[in-house]
Amino acid sequence: MEEFSEAYVAARRETAGRWRSLGRRSASVFGCCARPCVRFLGLAWPGAAVGLVAAALLFPVYGGLCLGTGLGVMVDVAGTSLLALVGVTLATVILVLVLAVVRRIPLLFLALVLVAFGSLLAVAGPFGFSWDFALRLGSLPVLLSMLAGAGAGMLLRRRRTRAGSVSCILAALVLIGSFSGAVLLIRWLALPGEDPFLREIHAAAGRPVPGLDAPDPSQAGTLGVATLSYGSGTDRRRPEYGQAADLRTEPVDASAFLTSVKGFKAWARRKYWGFDPKSLPLNARVWYPKGEGPFPLVLIVHGNHKMEEPSDRGYAYLGELLAGRGFILASIDENFLNTSWSGDLGDENHVRGWLLLQHLQLWRTWNEQEENPFHHRVDLSHIALIGHSRGGEAITHAAAFNRLAHYPDNATIPFDFGFALRTLIAIAPIDGQYEPVGLPTPVENINYLVLQGSHDADVDFFAGARTYRRVRFTDGNYWMKSALYVHRANHGQFNTVWGRSDVGPPLQHFLAHGALLDPADQRRIAQVYIAAFLETTLRGRREYLPMFRDCRRAAPWLPDTVYLNRFEDSRLRLVSDFDESIDVTKTTVEDGAQSTSRLSVWQHERLEGRNGWSFQDRAAVLGWNTTCEPSPPPAEAPSYTITLPDDLARRWRIDRNTILSFCLADTGKTCEPSPNSEIVGPSEPNLAAPAPPETPAPGETKSAIDLTLELVTEDGATARLPLSHIRPLQPILSVTFTKWPYWERTRYKSATEPVLQTFEIPLSDFVEAAPHFDPGRLRRIRFCFDRTKTAVILLDQVGFAPGPDTRRD
Repeated sequence: MEEFSEAYVAARRETAGRWRSLGRRSASVFGCCARPCVRFLGLAWPGAAVGLVAAALLFPVYGGLCLGTGLGVMVDVAGTSLLALVGVTLATVILVLVLAVVRRIPLLFLALVLVAFGSLLAVAGPFGFSWDFALRLGSLPVLLSMLAGAGAGMLLRRRRTRAGSVSCILAALVLIGSFSGAVLLIRWLALPGEDPFLREIHAAAGRPVPGLDAPDPSQAGTLGVATLSYGSGTDRRRPEYGQAADLRTEPVDASAFLTSVKGFKAWARRKYWGFDPKSLPLNARVWYPKGEGPFPLVLIVHGNHKMEEPSDRGYAYLGELLAGRGFILASIDENFLNTSWSGDLGDENHVRGWLLLQHLQLWRTWNEQEENPFHHRVDLSHIALIGHSRGGEAITHAAAFNRLAHYPDNATIPFDFGFALRTLIAIAPIDGQYEPVGLPTPVENINYLVLQGSHDADVDFFAGARTYRRVRFTDGNYWMKSALYVHRANHGQFNTVWGRSDVGPPLQHFLAHGALLDPADQRRIAQVYIAAFLETTLRGRREYLPMFRDCRRAAPWLPDTVYLNRFEDSRLRLVSDFDESIDVTKTTVEDGAQSTSRLSVWQHERLEGRNGWSFQDRAAVLGWNTTCEPSPPPAEAPSYTITLPDDLARRWRIDRNTILSFCLADTGKTCEPSPNSEIVGPSEPNLAAPAPPETPAPGETKSAIDLTLELVTEDGATARLPLSHIRPLQPILSVTFTKWPYWERTRYKSATEPVLQTFEIPLSDFVEAAPHFDPGRLRRIRFCFDRTKTAVILLDQVGFAPGPDTRRD
């Protein structure tokens, strides 16, 4: 044993000697290399300094030569040289002062400062924060921590040093101040935060409208509800899709569609889930009625969220409601396509839609299998898809792929779906993250509903309005589309898992949660509108249709907040949608004309939402300002006139039952009084630009906008009604998303975005106001701006639709 110990010690000594020898040789080599470099720098730096001076002189001289002010070359060169001299002097003074301070700071302390901020920047990377944003976010905690340490350290070292009482008092004040600052910061982060605009926003009051003669669609139905889950049976994270799955499914190969999963990201996801894009599972939770059926089938799919926190669980409130009312609802699991600490997939929304069609193929098979619990219980002629966030875009891709014979980005992949999709419902959707062959996804001949919240801090612009605009009706059947914009609704409360925070940590603490609707109220809005839309479009229950034309008809069922809604059905015929021509005097229908009188602003403009989001739509921008004038009669007020072709009223069979439909929105902009009091017609358009948008100050109430609608027949008979006969135009809604002004400015930029509202007025109302008025001879539609002194508004989608009949309304 002793011999072994001695041998071990000898070996250790020999190893240590080798390391010391290696160290000496390395130092020698480094010294040999470093000494010439140091010697060179010692001899060369004066010449290098002369070169730097030459460069410092060259730049301002060259700048002066290029300036070309017209005052002469000597003046230009002298001016730029003087500016450069002042700048260099100031920079030198500041640098000297900084170096004088830094030289008195211990080197270890400077190193630790760099370590603290370096760790802050390193942690910011995975969150996607820029370095300047990360420094603004983390500098205050670093400073408070440093001051607390300084104060505590000074007090703890008091006995070992000769620090006087003044130093101790100062240390105590620093410690108390840092702790007080930390407490205030924590308290501020914990507060819900408020929207200062909220107090002065009220719904524009119009004439009272009756509620619907129909039961509340958010109330439980009469059928019993059963639940089950189906999945691969091999899920390692969720038992309901693993061994506890009631129905087993085979995986599908999505590798041809999901091509962005590579490298470390692919490895991390495979380690977590146990599968890759070649074997994506078909998993879902199902709520279904207890009964024979057949029942309409509804699939709902979540959007992007942390994949480790399953999102498909968050729609149980809809599953229970719809199953009790006679619908089968399957909440589809696509969590494996969501974001994670290893990164976001990106470019995967079409895969989300393709997976929905794979689920529908399952249901088609099950409906024919005698041993399956859904045998002949599924009505596959009435299918709806619901999507939230990225899922709201995915359903449009599913609807498009459902009609195609080939995958548009790789036509060697055949499609053969052909399901009877009748309805799409998008909840706070995004749009355009995937575009087949670089084109917007077409949405045709299907019923479409979109819900959006004003306080959505994730999709902070009304992206669904772009999809809404793109929905077309071309096959001659009856279809409809509707949009509901809900003030104080956010992104996440439509899903019980996502909740009140639309962004992840740490930024969720900076959101103004105090402005939001109660979560139960927000989900009640979803229940009312989704259930009613499904009842209308899948069951033909037309008693709910009026609430989509005018959201006030559903007011008894809805929480008290501001709602803006749009509606269009396949019977609408457009006179002007302002998209076709650069000639502002031309209408969409041939041989029509558009003109103005005394407007300060008249132009056609591409519509944009917050952050420059393009709605891929155009509208007429109309502005007036009569604040310095007495209130004019309608005939002398600023106005916008659409002149119809001679025989349009006869060809379109316009009568007293016809509905005049148009969309308006407040822009929040202002304009100057028009210097032109003449009528501006086809030969002399007025294209004065509006002033930049003005956000109302918190506490400032903006009145609803009213105007007069004037209809004129070919023989000059006139009928007038105020817009408030239906309802006045809601002022633009101002929103504060966060408690942190810097983040509000840089992330959300604007407190407002224009949201179009649909107005429908039966021509019978004009006949009642003016019995001599004959709608069959209608020639002009005039918007007279005589009831509000000044505003800049958007006008779009002016047209006519047949009146409601007993079968549809």
